[in-house]
Amino acid sequence: MKNIQYNLRLLLEDNGDHIEVEQLLDLVFTPKRKLLSSYQLRGSANKVNKLSYVIKDPSDSAVGSIRFWNIRIDGHSSRGLLLGPLAVHPIYQSEGLGEKLVLNSIEKAAAHNWNWVILVGDIDYYSKFGFSKKPTRGISLGDGLDDARLLGLDINGSFLKEANGILTKAN
Repeated sequence: MKNIQYNLRLLLEDNGDHIEVEQLLDLVFTPKRKLLSSYQLRGSANKVNKLSYVIKDPSDSAVGSIRFWNIRIDGHSSRGLLLGPLAVHPIYQSEGLGEKLVLNSIEKAAAHNWNWVILVGDIDYYSKFGFSKKPTRGISLGDGLDDARLLGLDINGSFLKEANGILTKAN
């Protein structure tokens, strides 16, 4: 993190963090976030607890959060993740917390043998982590959902280059 004077802690999200993380997400994205295309897919997928983190301040309040969801591309068996949401409390934005969350989680995902990560987000932000539109050209959210901001990153292998299909929850 850029500014260590905050004395922040990076921790795995646990069940006790759920309500506070949801409140943080409402603050950062508004409650209307649940209408977004990425939420349609998340709603049917299982959260990957070993990759979902929070950043807590000295008062034990969640000021940052990242979650991952187990997904697959219909008809393919590789191990894939949907990243998101990524949220940082407005007071701490531009301090590197989002970067810390993404880099930590991608490193852990690679170590746990996940093949790829897909997200719906801003290319200007996520390109610094290696995400791009190119790997998702043959992939769709399905059901008429907007694929325009779909980004991908291969983390073990090069599966996304050849992938075609609709994203669905993994079994």
